[in-house]
Amino acid sequence: MSSPAFVVYTRTVRFSILIILMLSFAAAFIQFLLQFNSNFKNSQLQLEMFSQQMDAQISPVIQFAQAVTNRAQLGIQRAVSDESQIPVLSLTTGDLVQQKLNADSAPLNQELQMLLQLQPYFDIAPASISPLKDLYYVSEQGYAYNGQHKWSDYVIEQLTDWLQRYQRSENGYDRNPVFYKDFILEQAAMSVPFYVNERKIGRFVLALELAPLLANLERNNPDRYFLLLDQAGNVVASSKFINGDNLEQYQLQIQRLADLPWSLALIDKRGSALGSGLASFILHWFSYAAVLMLLAWLLARRYKRKIMGPLQRLSIHIDRLANEQAGVRRIPDGWQDLFEKISELKTTDKQKTD
Repeated sequence: MSSPAFVVYTRTVRFSILIILMLSFAAAFIQFLLQFNSNFKNSQLQLEMFSQQMDAQISPVIQFAQAVTNRAQLGIQRAVSDESQIPVLSLTTGDLVQQKLNADSAPLNQELQMLLQLQPYFDIAPASISPLKDLYYVSEQGYAYNGQHKWSDYVIEQLTDWLQRYQRSENGYDRNPVFYKDFILEQAAMSVPFYVNERKIGRFVLALELAPLLANLERNNPDRYFLLLDQAGNVVASSKFINGDNLEQYQLQIQRLADLPWSLALIDKRGSALGSGLASFILHWFSYAAVLMLLAWLLARRYKRKIMGPLQRLSIHIDRLANEQAGVRRIPDGWQDLFEKISELKTTDKQKTD
């Protein structure tokens, strides 16, 4: 006789497997959400800390530019000439010209006198502040000055091309610094306009070498890449060579800098937080499911041995008694009374029949 208890047992086992998979999935998913949220907050806090470090290293450059313009305002009003000439670059011909200094108050001579007094700033610019590579002065009268007696042909070519690209990009009435993502030799630039009596006579251009700053951040955080992005999402500098063409393949976390109109971007070398979290979710899901499956298997095994096995023996016992045969000899522990009562019922029923 087939026992309906075995059918119920089989269905219960299948139902338990389904419930275990659903419960383990829910637990792993909740842990995934909590871990993802925690990792995201930690990354945001770290990114804010990194952006503060960048601001702290770039802030001296802005202060230096302010000091240069303040000193230039004083220098333009004084006529102190200890030299007879000063080397300036003609932006028209690209030649280095030894410009003579005079004691008159002509605008060109006032600028040259001012540049002569600013020579110490041009000398200390590359060595005083780490992001600052060079200091240039570009006059509205068509010449440039960098404090050097010689100019590299490559620098002249690059500076001329840069001025041609951006000669109309600056507002003639804006006195705020203007930042450029490309300048000379993979450098960025900060252009600070210089006004005298409400008239713009030139601008100081500070060449910024930002990649070493990002490389230092990566050296201290080897599991991440760092980039600077402008407002259009173009790469200004990066700790690894990453340009706008292959930027889409990365997942970025971005934090706006306080002193620059750029943003610091962070790339996790270990992959996206979602991808790593998904792998962790799958691992936790199978771990929870395995533990619950083991527990369910132990309970099912014990139930089968203590309940289903005796019930199966009881079914055989009843079948044998129904066929006028002797019942089973080996009775499971704890079931003796039930087996004996069934045997007695069979004997009583047979006596009544006789």
